[in-house]
Amino acid sequence: MRFSAPRSLSPSPVRQSRRKSTRRSSNPKRVRVEPPIQKRHSSTFGIVSDDEDESTDSYDSESESYTGSDSGEESVPGSSDSNSDSDSFCYGSESEVPRPLRNESLSSSRTNREQKYIEETISAIRLRARHYDPYEEWEKETRKESLRVARKEHATSQSKLHTSQATRHTQETERLAFLLTRQETDVNNFLEKFRFQQQQQEAKLREQWDVRNKFLWDRVEKGIKLDQDKAHAKWDEERRKKEAEEKRRKEEEERVRREEVQRRLEEEKKKQEEEEELKRKEEERQRKEEEERKEREDREQREKETKERTERLKTEESARKQARMTTPEEDWLTARQHLHIAKSQGTRVVKNDPGMKPRYLAGRRQIVPKIGQVTNDPESIARVSAQLVQILLPTHGSPVYNALLSALAKCFILQAETEVTAEKRSVEPLAKVAFNCLDALQGFPEVFFAKIVQRVGGWAIPIYARSLPPMDHDGRVWKDVQERKKVIGYREGESESEYSDRVMGVMRLYFATLKVVPRERPLSGMWRMTRAWVWMARAVGEREVLESPIGAGVLHVVLETLGSDAKQIWGVQFVKLLALLYQGSTKGLENGKLLGGDSPEGIGARSRVRLEIESIMSGTA
Repeated sequence: MRFSAPRSLSPSPVRQSRRKSTRRSSNPKRVRVEPPIQKRHSSTFGIVSDDEDESTDSYDSESESYTGSDSGEESVPGSSDSNSDSDSFCYGSESEVPRPLRNESLSSSRTNREQKYIEETISAIRLRARHYDPYEEWEKETRKESLRVARKEHATSQSKLHTSQATRHTQETERLAFLLTRQETDVNNFLEKFRFQQQQQEAKLREQWDVRNKFLWDRVEKGIKLDQDKAHAKWDEERRKKEAEEKRRKEEEERVRREEVQRRLEEEKKKQEEEEELKRKEEERQRKEEEERKEREDREQREKETKERTERLKTEESARKQARMTTPEEDWLTARQHLHIAKSQGTRVVKNDPGMKPRYLAGRRQIVPKIGQVTNDPESIARVSAQLVQILLPTHGSPVYNALLSALAKCFILQAETEVTAEKRSVEPLAKVAFNCLDALQGFPEVFFAKIVQRVGGWAIPIYARSLPPMDHDGRVWKDVQERKKVIGYREGESESEYSDRVMGVMRLYFATLKVVPRERPLSGMWRMTRAWVWMARAVGEREVLESPIGAGVLHVVLETLGSDAKQIWGVQFVKLLALLYQGSTKGLENGKLLGGDSPEGIGARSRVRLEIESIMSGTA
């Protein structure tokens, strides 16, 4: 394989002279080129000028004769043979240069100017003969490098060729081996299949033989058995006839006996049923009369109490207004009104506004984990309280603020319904955080109490379910029983025990918040300590609250949470109230019924109230 590189124009005067000589050799005609007119004071090829001595003139004549006669031979060193090892030729020194033959006749016929041009030409030829051409050296090195690279690439290609041939040979060998293996597997599978089919045919023939053999023996056995069955059938028929006659006789006797016994039992049962029916009717009549009497007495008692209470409220109305006291119905309607304001001016507006809803949701997502992080540590309580206040204060004065107040109150209530119900001690730090929020956030006391009334009904006031007004704060009558149950605080699918536990957990948080001692100023509205006395006084004056198991349970929560503190605050008056409750839990109320009623839940709540009163009076609470 041969490689070649393109040649560029060479600056070498030798190569240029070679190309010129080649062109001249191709054209045998000689053209004389007139030398360019040179100035007398300078030399075209860098040799001496006309101002030098006369030795130059004599040399010119000799050079002229040399140039005229032996120009073809003298040009040999400058033209350089193409088959030689180097492309240029030069003499080692001036002494090695052959002297030109003198031709006196020619030199004498030339002028000084012509003679000088010839000398300059000879000097230029000498200079060019000594010239070192880097391009020629590069060209030779390029040829050598190209040959070396070509040999290397040829060896690499041959190696790759041999490797690919070996790989193809190996692959072909593996393919043939795989084909042989697969053919061997196919033959073995075919033989195995043929062997399996042969075994199946043998098994089928053996089975057919067994069936035939069994069929023959069965025919023999059936013939023998048929004769035996005929004989046995005859004997059995005779035996059955005898047994049937005996059985009919016994059944007839048994039937007659049973009918006699049944008739006698029916007469006794009928007589007993008549007596029990008379007795049941008499008891039912007495029970109905007793229930009607009790209901009439209760209704009369309630009417009397309602009338007395109404008259007392009318009588005390002016004094109550002057003292800024309210009735339970008024407190309930006020809470319902605050709840309606919180929804209409907060939650509903925010949820329907795409601009405010993200802010509300972001704030609620920050509030929920903070409530769950509260521990019974003053530092933790202060930190969580400050974080909650910082979340709500930037939104003050906007519907988002009202919506976040409602969300914060709901978080406190849900925490009380779950954690406080399971662990009573967890109510203290939660109540302190709630107190700090009530003290720092404007409008939160009203919203918080309204949400409590929404979740537990009238137990936060307290007011019994039957005593609730038949209409809402805006005069709207309840649509159905389900709406009224929801207003009372019941949730869908909730049992009585679950409702009771939830009410007591929320009320424990409420009374624990009332118990917190304020650092600067007490809270306003429903969050003063005096509301605890109002609550207990109303509970004692409401007979249906005392007879309810939930009422007894909430009374136990009040006494357990505020017992010792209430005794120190109200003294003798609180002791009198405890005496009334203790009498109701031991001897009964005015109508003879015990505190909490006769249900298992009421009995347990009554026992806890009695034990708590004893603990408060003994000073161990």
